[in-house]
Amino acid sequence: MSRWKVVILCLLSFMFEIGHASFQCNPKTYDGAFLNIVCVCNATFCDEIEPIGEIAEGKAIVYRSSLDGDRLKRMSMKMKEKLRKNESVNVTITIDASERFQNIFGFGGAFTDSAGDQFVSLSETLQNYIVDSYFGKNGLEYNIGRVPIASCDFSTHEYSYDDVHDDFELKHFALPDEDLKLKIPFIKKAIEKTEGNIQLFASPWSAPGWMKVTGRMRGGGAMRNDKRVYQAYADYFFKFFEAYSSHAITFWGLTIQNEPSTGADMAWRWQTMNYTAETMRDFLKKYLGPKLKENKLTETLKVMVLDDGRGLLPGWADTIFNDPEATKYADGVAVHWYGNLYSPAVLLDITQRHHPTKFIFGTEACAGYFGHHGPIMGDWFRAESYADDIITDLNHHVTGWTDWNLCLDETGGPNWAYNVVDSPIIVNRTAQEFYKQPMFYALGHFSKFLPRGSTRVFTKIEGNLAVSATSVVIEGGRRATVILSKASNSLLTRIVDSSTGFSIVLNLPPRSIHTVIWKKRK
Repeated sequence: MSRWKVVILCLLSFMFEIGHASFQCNPKTYDGAFLNIVCVCNATFCDEIEPIGEIAEGKAIVYRSSLDGDRLKRMSMKMKEKLRKNESVNVTITIDASERFQNIFGFGGAFTDSAGDQFVSLSETLQNYIVDSYFGKNGLEYNIGRVPIASCDFSTHEYSYDDVHDDFELKHFALPDEDLKLKIPFIKKAIEKTEGNIQLFASPWSAPGWMKVTGRMRGGGAMRNDKRVYQAYADYFFKFFEAYSSHAITFWGLTIQNEPSTGADMAWRWQTMNYTAETMRDFLKKYLGPKLKENKLTETLKVMVLDDGRGLLPGWADTIFNDPEATKYADGVAVHWYGNLYSPAVLLDITQRHHPTKFIFGTEACAGYFGHHGPIMGDWFRAESYADDIITDLNHHVTGWTDWNLCLDETGGPNWAYNVVDSPIIVNRTAQEFYKQPMFYALGHFSKFLPRGSTRVFTKIEGNLAVSATSVVIEGGRRATVILSKASNSLLTRIVDSSTGFSIVLNLPPRSIHTVIWKKRK
């Protein structure tokens, strides 16, 4: 380990010892191109996030995470009316609270079989630490959760809820142990921790194999062209919600199919099913939509179309929302982050202009799915990529952002198809501890400080292309701005609230994320 890494680690450890113990990161370093730091949680300790507290008149609260080891570090700063004489800044960020856009739904992650498997492998103390870290008042305050309908690649095997061939009446429908022992216990703890303030949505990877033309869940292929199959699959959705309701778990929404474009590949390595925009439209308006609307349990569910890369927009949304029958049953568009490097964010703007009464919602993202597969412990670049994508999405009308697996093992699994990826929390079941990756703290800069119901407002950046930002107004008069700096040098930055003329001047260290919160002046 290089000398400068040792020095920084010693400083971090010293800060941990002298700081408010419950708020400080317990650091562990890994070799890498930069200082790779995770925060360790074990039976005796898990870090928390210091509360915002009261914001005094003329003050701003700042939270910082950085390549150098800060993890949602809280600071208080004075606001000022104008710059001092001869004071100049590198970057100016101007917020105009009078120009408003979409409301924020929230942020969260997915209760996969793999996440549940890791969760139940830990002691009750550590399980509670994970729930507190994600859903608690001193944690990220997640309020969104995704639940796979039956199996996906992040399961230990393929299964559906009814594998009996041609059981059109679904007499053999039943939740297996993966739901009863892995997902449901995790979800119920999250519901309890949030006092019910969590919105769950469900997504299928495939219909039961016998409903597909291929006879199997794995690999592409569409549903059999049989009205009995279409109706049975619509009933299958309802039975899922009914079964979870019997465990006191209700849902806010659903997507019709996870990544339907992958279903065109007959050799796809895990569960999928093919739809075109046209076949999704027809299944929705003829079968799924009517089935959900005719039942009190499901009549208010938010139905999202697409659930795939934004490169398929606006065409996919146009095909469904421009149909006078299908649009009655559809509420929004679900997008994944995969392929965003090749699909401009303006496609989101176009979709919003075409369909202003529908929402756009981010339903899946993860690091480690290409290049270096699986976790890179303490990798800051992946934290930056999360923050960058969330800022871009929010600035282009997306209402929220859902991470993929809530936790995984040290290989990035288990995954029966060997499609390992990274996660904000990595579990070491042997040592009975878990590690919070930099991605965890990047997510917190948004999930904790941009609450449900906050509204995005106009944000203008001048001075450096390595800086991006998004801003919201919050009920009660608060404002919040999240700033990402990918610059390799420090940047003196001024945030201007144009509604008052007051500003905050702060230094952005190299490779850092900041959330700045202040109150509208009376």
